[in-house]
Amino acid sequence: MPDITFVVTSAGRFDLLETTLDSFFECNSAAIARYILVEDRGGAAVLDVLKKYPAKFDVMINEPPIGAIAGVDRAYQAVVTPYIFHCEDDWRFFRSGFVEESMALLEAFPNISMVLSRRRGQSPMSDLIYQGELTTYRGIAFRFAPRLAHPHWLGYSFNPGLRRLSDYRKIGSFSRWGVEVDASIFFKRRGMTMAVLEEPACETTGRKRHVSDPTWSRNWRSHVQEKQRTLAHHAEVVLHGLGIRKVR
Repeated sequence: MPDITFVVTSAGRFDLLETTLDSFFECNSAAIARYILVEDRGGAAVLDVLKKYPAKFDVMINEPPIGAIAGVDRAYQAVVTPYIFHCEDDWRFFRSGFVEESMALLEAFPNISMVLSRRRGQSPMSDLIYQGELTTYRGIAFRFAPRLAHPHWLGYSFNPGLRRLSDYRKIGSFSRWGVEVDASIFFKRRGMTMAVLEEPACETTGRKRHVSDPTWSRNWRSHVQEKQRTLAHHAEVVLHGLGIRKVR
């Protein structure tokens, strides 16, 4: 049985979702054990989109919407394979072999939390990872995210990439910990980092089609609490990186 479950989150942007799935099925050469789609905005209409694909999807429709992070938790809690290829609904893949390359890196380097495969030039924050030294392992060119390139990002990401189910079980639930940045901090505090393939495999298509998360609170108190929590994590990571304090 293959070791990978493909998980894709969708927010009713079906034209983008089709581009994502069309290109993934065209380019992917790794065996996939199971396909899971979480739909948080488009309802049962997503079932019509999936009819044209050869793979059988286990579809989780959130009605009412529960938000992106809770949707990821719902999908990951149903995974039984050792690895997850996580994907969002607004990407385009353009080469093969990226899943196998990512698997080789995760098997060789336990401190890698996930392997990013996006191309550079689309996100200044994501491009910070390319400050890492170029490394080669068994012919695979890649970079470790430099730990101090940013105090809280580059520890984890929901961008397309392979990651371990065992690492998800360490955090237990993304939504209980916080939002995406808090997941990144969680892994950074435990000495883990992202890696990126030097030869990219995908690019985002949804930069002008952002969908806001209906579950995120917008009141001033929640913003203050989030800033306080994040600043505390920042201090932990920076001090640990300087060798001044051990991060718990």
